[in-house]
Formats: sequence, structure tokens, C-alpha cells
Amino acid sequence: MGVCLLTGKEGKYVKSHIIPKSLTRPSKPGNKFIQPAQNPTKKRYIKRADSWYDKSIVIREGEDYLSDIDSYAIDELRAQGLLWSSDKIREPATDSVNELTVVSFNEPVKIRKFFLSLLWRAAVSSLSEFKDIILSEKQTELLRKILVGEVEDDLSLFPTTLIQLTEAGPAHNLTPIKQRVGADGREVYRFYMNGLIAHIHLHNPNMAVLMNPVPYDHPMFVGTERTIIIQVETEHSFQLNNLRKHTNQYSHK
Repeated sequence: MGVCLLTGKEGKYVKSHIIPKSLTRPSKPGNKFIQPAQNPTKKRYIKRADSWYDKSIVIREGEDYLSDIDSYAIDELRAQGLLWSSDKIREPATDSVNELTVVSFNEPVKIRKFFLSLLWRAAVSSLSEFKDIILSEKQTELLRKILVGEVEDDLSLFPTTLIQLTEAGPAHNLTPIKQRVGADGREVYRFYMNGLIAHIHLHNPNMAVLMNPVPYDHPMFVGTERTIIIQVETEHSFQLNNLRKHTNQYSHK
């Protein structure tokens, strides 16, 4: 029993995935993911049958909110061919390693809410795997209110860009990480799920301190009528290189 971090109501906590289970399944039933140990000095790996879930975030009503957000977004992302589990993965227009594609989401605000919900879950989770995802109380409370519909979304809050890996690769489990991207070293939280990467920017990209500020309502960010998505060949992606680094390091232990 406890207080739901999403609804503020008391009740029995339920199991809640930080990243939806349907996006973090092994490639074959019964297989397990390789996950590096939290202590980098220990050359070993952990095998997990499932992605991360927390039993101290939400009660049933809160989990239902999150499940509704997840279900809509995952169906839409699959329909747009942006996930490896899509019936047909969206193909790039050319053979270039990096390409751009334009997607018209049916309800872009709902898609953005999905990625904000991932950030909120990771920030409020007590799991050690998410210790690097740190937000202020004010930020987490604002995200909470957006998720339950108490306030309208503000596109200048955590602008989010998407990267699609264009060929299906090995199923794997890697925690969100903090990175610097772009020539100006903008800070992002990087979330990976089923061949799709979300860069959630920590700051409004329109701030004058950036070398090349971009308006937060530019179509390169999720939430506008049309969204520009970066497509990257899986073989040449940071994601696959990072996976190989981990498996090479731990596979013999």
C-alpha cells in the first residue's frame, strides 16, 4: 500500500514497466536479455527475461493511465513503420547511412505525451538502473499534471526528437542514458525501444545560449502536425556499436 505518484491517491501498488513490455521483449519466447552489471568493475552480466519494472510508482488507476498512453502510441508508431515490430518497417528514401523522413502522426500530442511519460517514469523510479535520470520536483510535478490532463502540454518543455534504425537488429535491453549531441553539445536523455530512439532535450532548444537555436515548435520535434524523423542504418548506429561493446565485454564471463 502507498500513495500513487501519478494520481496522488492511496492504494495498492502494482507492477509498472518503465518502458512498455511490448517494446522490450526478447526476439524469441524464453530467451533472455543481456544487461551489464551496475558495478562496472565486475566483469559480468545479468540475464533478464523482461525489461525494467517498478512496484512502488503507481496504483491500478495510475497504471491504467499509463497503459492507455502506451497502447495508443505503440499502435501509431507501429502503423507508421517506426518500430522493428511493425508489420513493415519504414524504408529510407535513399541508400544513405543517414536519411530524413516526414511522418504525419494522427494525434502528435498523444505521441509526445508517451515520450514524456517515459521520462517521468524513469525520473520517479527508485530502481538503480535509472539513477542518472534526474529531474527537479517542479519538473516531475509538471510532467505528472500533463500526463493526467490537469494542465496542457508545453512544447518548449523537454523537446523530443526521434531516430529510427531502419533494419531490424538483435533484441536488447539498455537503460536510458544522458548524452551530449550536436555540434553545440546539447544535453539529452536518450531512450531506446525496439529500434526507435528518443532524444529528450533537457533544455529549450530556442534558448539564446545555443550556437544554432531551433524553435521548439519546429517539425524536428515531436508534437507538431508533421514530424521529421532521422533514419540511420542499424549497422552504422551508435545503438548497435554500444550493444557490441557490452556483449564483447561481458559475453565471456
